[in-house]
Amino acid sequence: MGHKQLAPSNPAKSYPSYLSSLKLDGRAAKEADQPVLVRMQSKGAEQQLEKLAKSQKIIDVIDNYGEQFAELLLSRNAHLYRANYSVQVASVKDMLKEHYGSTVHWKMGSWVYFPWSQRLVHILDQENFEELRTIRNRDLITAQEQQTLFNFEVACFGMSVGSASALALAITGISRKIKLIDGAVISGSNLNRISTGVESVGLPKALVIGRQIYEMNPYSEVAYFDKITTGSAGDIFDKPWPLKLAIDEIDDLEMKIKIRVEAKKRHIPVLMATELGDTVMLDVERYDLEPDRPLFHGAIPGIEDMLGKKLENHREWMKHAVRIIDPVNMPIKMQESLLKIGTTVVTHPQLGSTVMITGGVLAFAAKNIALGNSLGSGRYVISLENQFLADHKTRVHRRHHKKHTQIINKALESM
Repeated sequence: MGHKQLAPSNPAKSYPSYLSSLKLDGRAAKEADQPVLVRMQSKGAEQQLEKLAKSQKIIDVIDNYGEQFAELLLSRNAHLYRANYSVQVASVKDMLKEHYGSTVHWKMGSWVYFPWSQRLVHILDQENFEELRTIRNRDLITAQEQQTLFNFEVACFGMSVGSASALALAITGISRKIKLIDGAVISGSNLNRISTGVESVGLPKALVIGRQIYEMNPYSEVAYFDKITTGSAGDIFDKPWPLKLAIDEIDDLEMKIKIRVEAKKRHIPVLMATELGDTVMLDVERYDLEPDRPLFHGAIPGIEDMLGKKLENHREWMKHAVRIIDPVNMPIKMQESLLKIGTTVVTHPQLGSTVMITGGVLAFAAKNIALGNSLGSGRYVISLENQFLADHKTRVHRRHHKKHTQIINKALESM
């Protein structure tokens, strides 16, 4: 799951005056985990907006409501979308006039304030906004399917690799209500696989990803949790809304087991994507269809008995993790790096480009489970090296890989 903040200090104490004078009172903004949304059609909205404007520091007001609705109108009228610019402008002008009617522009749609960026943005009402931001999904995803996906509630456990799945779900319009579970903060080394900037170092991973989700769709609902324990499992799986899918992208073995035990109780499917160099491995466990299915496809019989038992050391964790993954699925470079962990390699290596692929793979799997398509339990391996590199398709490479796999398996036996 990562670590807590390593250097909890206040460097601003030593700033010269020309730097300290620039420092904003950012505590509230740093802790904000959701935007402030004012729906202008709701009772008391104008007073709420006035109070917001007077009580919050706002550095920018962005009002492109008209542009958003104009594009929605063009997208609804495909014959206009391909027309020349002057025809588009003339057509949209009349439709916009009809849309506004006698209502003042700023009183339509919603205003959303993002405390972390201190920006106030004018957006369409929820129905029109969500139609606009997903209209290019048609007809790969139909309008009816899109509503099913919006209402397919998911929890993403782990926000390093798991951040890619959470963002892929959000950008596709899957899981308007989503739970993010990770108690660690972003470190500098996380920037090779988490889509964020250096300004996020030291901030909670879940918070950073949750903010990005809200910026994609301010009508989302994001719930945050540090980790899954016996005490928090009920809240994560059942409150304030019950889950329909769990995505496991954490390293902690006990928590991985706990996720599956709780999912199995509730007949909820579990997805796990493992990035192995340039290989993505998707594990699908359909406890909704197979409630008696063994955890991790039965790779470690009786693994549930490990709940509540702390592993003796990292080698013990490595032994179980590699058994679950199976070395035969690892590229040679990945196999070699495992034997160096703790000596010349800090931990198992990960590539941001592969992590991005995992996001797409998990979103694909979640979409098909939500829509009732025939995605069965099992393990699915996508190797870019085997697919694209000619030398990886030769017998020589296969023999070389088999030899390395045997070395890893022998190392595991000796642990």
